[in-house]
Amino acid sequence: MELVSRARGIVKTPRSEWPVIADEPADIGRLYADYVAILAAVPMFAELVRFLVAGVPAGAAIGIAVTGYVMALANVAIIAYVSTKLAPAFGGVDDREAAFKLAAFGYTAAWLGGVFLLLPAIGWLLQLVCGVYSMYVYYLGIGELLRVPRERRVGFFVIVLVLTVIIAMVIAVLLGMLTGYSRMSMMMLR
Repeated sequence: MELVSRARGIVKTPRSEWPVIADEPADIGRLYADYVAILAAVPMFAELVRFLVAGVPAGAAIGIAVTGYVMALANVAIIAYVSTKLAPAFGGVDDREAAFKLAAFGYTAAWLGGVFLLLPAIGWLLQLVCGVYSMYVYYLGIGELLRVPRERRVGFFVIVLVLTVIIAMVIAVLLGMLTGYSRMSMMMLR
């Protein structure tokens, strides 16, 4: 797997890319190092630059960006874990590697959309659009990777989304308490 061609494929033609991804062996550590860690850094650097240009003190800007990066890395694991545990209840398979591939590659558009955070005023909206598209891409991969039957995919998707948001919020609050930099601080800087 080559990062640029995979990112292009999953963003431009996700329906044809998911079967290719499903057939590839999964090494979670390599996916984290060679794909997730790299693409998740895009929004982190964009935020950092935007905050520094806006006059946010360097320490605070770095703290907020790094906290966001850690959360991005954690969110992949959270989605993969929730997906793995819920898939059998929806007629799918309990496959940790497949769930991780689904989460990792499903996030691609949101991470790449992080570059829009450099744009004042409208950047957050463009990144939000990319995030919604990432959810759609994730949804398209549910059947191919976790084998959830078509008629149960919407329910599976909604439950995974809700549980992931709740778990991520709890982790973000705890991380914010430990570091002093919460993601809520970022929202106030917009």
